[in-house]
Amino acid sequence: MFAQRFFTVTASSIVATFLLAGCDKLGAYNHWQASDTKPDIANVSYGADDRQVLDLYLPDVQAQPAPVVIWFYGGSWDAGNKAQYAFVAKRFTEMGYAVAVPDYRLVPDVHFPKFIEDCARVVAFMKDFGEQNPSKIAAGPMIVAGHSAGAYNAVQLVADPDYLRAVEMHASDIAGIIGLSGPYDFYPYDVKATQNAFGDTPAVKSQPVEMDLTHMPPLLLITGTRDHTVYPRNSRNLAKLAPDTKLVEIPEAGHAGTLIALGFYLTTNDDVLEPVTSFLRVHLPTASDKPLVAQDKAS
Repeated sequence: MFAQRFFTVTASSIVATFLLAGCDKLGAYNHWQASDTKPDIANVSYGADDRQVLDLYLPDVQAQPAPVVIWFYGGSWDAGNKAQYAFVAKRFTEMGYAVAVPDYRLVPDVHFPKFIEDCARVVAFMKDFGEQNPSKIAAGPMIVAGHSAGAYNAVQLVADPDYLRAVEMHASDIAGIIGLSGPYDFYPYDVKATQNAFGDTPAVKSQPVEMDLTHMPPLLLITGTRDHTVYPRNSRNLAKLAPDTKLVEIPEAGHAGTLIALGFYLTTNDDVLEPVTSFLRVHLPTASDKPLVAQDKAS
């Protein structure tokens, strides 16, 4: 057992270090993990800008309209490409979920709060899409999820009710939020990425921990104890304030570790997958009962 865990942690650490070396490496990782997974509907426009497009992945077998998971990727609000996250979509479609992976506008073309506004538009678009395609996806409450900056987006678009209100949505339209290694308490802006994205925005406008969180849906916050990019205190501090939050800390995991835990080969980590599985089962109970957690496969 110890040897198996040591191998998994070591392999994940090597891959995580590889990924942090540059975003182009994520494309290679995604190809390795999910080269056979393509969107069922690609480049669907949810707005007029070239970046306001999403890919939609559907489960192979549907006995009922599939509930929706929306995945917001990270990248310091200045980088990211939806095509690099087919491995995330594959994880959730195998459970019976429909998965929307949007692009959104990035720095320097836009700054806060434009990328949050885009994420809110995605939520509204997916509800409308479900109403127009009732045989494919459910129009009811959905899960929003993300990693790093994407986790921030998922939390902030609900924490400040103005975003959902602007697209005629409400917190009750969100069944739950899954945040992996997200920044939720990072004021003052002391690194280049946050300075560029948020400028002189006051903390009361940008920080989830500064919001009235009494209206928040259930949260699952997962962080690695060795995350030196977005420190675990971000998740810990938010967990103290949001009324229905499960906090999971992954021993020895770094910033990319919580993301690549969703992969299928070598990097799979049940310490991440099991709480994600449980959270989804409870808060979107109409999904297929096929388990998310699977044994790592040999490459």
